[in-house]
Amino acid sequence: MALVDYSSSSAAGSDTDEEPRQPAAKHRKVGSANSGSKSVKLVKGTASGSAMPPLPSAFHDLYASTVRHSVVDDPSLHQGRKRQNPHVPGNWPSHLYVEWHPTKAQHDTLAELVGLVEADLGNDIKLHNFLTSDLGAHLPLHISLSRPLSLPTADKDAFLEKLTHAIRNGGTDAFAVHPSGLAWYRSPDSDRTFLVLGVATSGKQDDAEPANAELTALLTRCNAVATLFGQPALYQGNRSEAVGAAFHVSIGWTFGLPDEEASRRVLRLFERTRFRGLRACEIEVSGVKAKIGNVVSHIALAAGASKAPSGPLDDGKR
Repeated sequence: MALVDYSSSSAAGSDTDEEPRQPAAKHRKVGSANSGSKSVKLVKGTASGSAMPPLPSAFHDLYASTVRHSVVDDPSLHQGRKRQNPHVPGNWPSHLYVEWHPTKAQHDTLAELVGLVEADLGNDIKLHNFLTSDLGAHLPLHISLSRPLSLPTADKDAFLEKLTHAIRNGGTDAFAVHPSGLAWYRSPDSDRTFLVLGVATSGKQDDAEPANAELTALLTRCNAVATLFGQPALYQGNRSEAVGAAFHVSIGWTFGLPDEEASRRVLRLFERTRFRGLRACEIEVSGVKAKIGNVVSHIALAAGASKAPSGPLDDGKR
């Protein structure tokens, strides 16, 4: 359906002889504009970009949910995907994660990487990406700290309260991770295979230190709260050393799976010199997001760690 529907009498290029009257153009002078007794300061953008301040991080949480097309599992509405948790009236689909909003430069580099993967796979395997919406908007990415959860109405407020207490009193300060490699990850909860960027703690000096100790600590607290409310735990049953290596950022997915030779060839793309900046960029972990239904809550970590630099791909905009 078009955004604007014109009737036959007002359609562009109608057969009427009279020219449509255009409203006189109003010219506004840049500077101070008076509206009644209030003075409005007009700011002119510069050639390098808008002079508008960046959006606060909480703004993204207000519009984190897509429109619900149906409560019935209809894969045709979601590129053939099926609900991992069937919709149950009175239950709230929930997820715990770390969110990453790539800068424009980082987004463009990720898009280039995904494009090369698609070209290498050819027409045999359809790869869908998580980078851009159907309308072309850049999408945030995430590191999961839970499996898909389904919380009863009676539990959701208590769940968030317990989770907030566990995260804020866990002793984990803000930290950063960086992309460490490209991999394929077969989801245990669906029939999809994900193209993922593994992540590793930035600035780790001691090889004897467990991989991703901070993320593992956050996961342990998230799993404890999930289990308390009868929800499944993420990476449950994995050995501790395997859990640290399991954290990742999904950038694409497919129903198929490349053969062994194609898989190795695709994963080596990440090692190219052109992606050196992507390997060096840092993903700030300043808190945990809890999405319960349509509401996203940000649980901040202590700001004890210094703010991580955004790496060579940072374009200076937040």
